[in-house]
Amino acid sequence: MNKTAIINLKHYQVSSGNRCESFLSKFIGMDTPSDTRIIFALNPIDLRIAKGFPELNFYAQHIYPVDFGASTGQYSIESLMDLGIGGSLLNHSEMRVPESHIADTLDKAKSMDFPVVVCADSSGEAEKYSALGPEYIAYEPPELIGGNVSVTSAKPEIIQSVVERCARNSVPVLVGAGVKNNNDMKKSLELGARGVLVASGIVLSNDPLASLTSLIEIL
Repeated sequence: MNKTAIINLKHYQVSSGNRCESFLSKFIGMDTPSDTRIIFALNPIDLRIAKGFPELNFYAQHIYPVDFGASTGQYSIESLMDLGIGGSLLNHSEMRVPESHIADTLDKAKSMDFPVVVCADSSGEAEKYSALGPEYIAYEPPELIGGNVSVTSAKPEIIQSVVERCARNSVPVLVGAGVKNNNDMKKSLELGARGVLVASGIVLSNDPLASLTSLIEIL
């Protein structure tokens, strides 16, 4: 089973702006298992950095259903692809959007073969958005995001429910919120998920490379 770990760089000081390239350089040459894909989700101000790191995989943190033209403050899928961005998050708890935005974005993204990971904060929302055909549903209970308690510990039964509901639409699930270490990754997979969406557990670690290496070493 192929696994995915998406590292959301958010807008942390250590991983944004002038510091972003230095942060990403830590992962060049990282030994990654053949069945595991590592993706870094870049803040909008750092999207142009992607072409300077052809060894790494990048997603955007957000996306809009717009074309080139009069779209101040927004950017298109076409522009992301021009920059070497391979996909995007959408509807993160810190950037929630209306259902119509999600539907319109996924409609355009699918026509361009551009993967989109839709975040959901409940099993009902996860099932609803899985019917729209995203690459993944990322389940993130908002009360656990950025905390020290993993969703795999706090709500394992809900993860299993989300996985089962999304499977009805043949959409795999990533687990987010409080994911910190290898045990969280292992538990996520045991519950039927295909990987994790993680931020502070890697980005704010004293040793981000060691933390990410530990996370993906499934024993």
